[in-house]
Amino acid sequence: MHTLEQVSAFVAVYEHGSYSSAARELKKSRTTVREHVVAYEDLLGYSLFVIEGRKAIPTEKAEQLYYRAKLVEKQNRSLFVQSQALYDSNVHTITIYYDVITPFSLITHIENRVMDYNSDIIINWKHRTRQEAMDKLQEGECDIAIMPYRGQLFAEKEVTWKAIKPIQVGCYASVNSPLALIDDLRLENLMLETQYVTENFATLKLNFASIQVSPKMHTVSNNDLLCELVKQHGWTIMPRHYMTPYVERGELVELNLKELGNNLSFGLNAFYCYGKPDAEVFGLILEWIEEWGLRHAYVSLH
Repeated sequence: MHTLEQVSAFVAVYEHGSYSSAARELKKSRTTVREHVVAYEDLLGYSLFVIEGRKAIPTEKAEQLYYRAKLVEKQNRSLFVQSQALYDSNVHTITIYYDVITPFSLITHIENRVMDYNSDIIINWKHRTRQEAMDKLQEGECDIAIMPYRGQLFAEKEVTWKAIKPIQVGCYASVNSPLALIDDLRLENLMLETQYVTENFATLKLNFASIQVSPKMHTVSNNDLLCELVKQHGWTIMPRHYMTPYVERGELVELNLKELGNNLSFGLNAFYCYGKPDAEVFGLILEWIEEWGLRHAYVSLH
């Protein structure tokens, strides 16, 4: 019978492509990780990896085995986290990481709900990138992370998630921008102007919101600064809920791109560790997040 250490080592090597990288992820020595994989191969009776230089290339059988092994590893981690949650059931402080594109109405909704539930609980809201959030979730320094959807089957770390709702985005420029004067605006026109993109969008590389269109793409980590820069020149893709006040004040204008239309959006998820909802307040927060998503989806339909 295989051991959990063998399965964990196999999954880590498969995902990271080498024994050394897997060892760093597991915080074990390379020798230990390799011994676990070799022992697993001996038990199975076939090879899981072909070594080419420093790379560990999965065999066809490893490809077939990976997803079941990943599921076993996730269930094992879930059991461990749930066991800890049962021990530490009294929650006094909650730390939530959020991306800059998170709607403020969602943040205030959670804040108000938690205060109604228990006004003595301290909530720390921290603006962080997705990578920082995933690291801190696994390290236990973050309880819930509200981050953009990356479009992958598994998250980067051993966490799970709840979908919130699609966030509508648009393309924006200054009212004085030459782009605002073009009736038949196309992507080729955007290539001639500076493109501003938020830090997390730049690292996701999922859709038009994060793809480099212009040869001059500037990354900005602060939304307010990004908008101030776009008032001067260039253009950006940003959530409509954030840009609406700028448009209403006549400072920015939403551009209508012929190739893309007006239905651009990206997913927003609440990430958390397995077993986290077993603590009552965290389970309630996830319910309140879903409540906010349903409420705003209803409003958007009317």
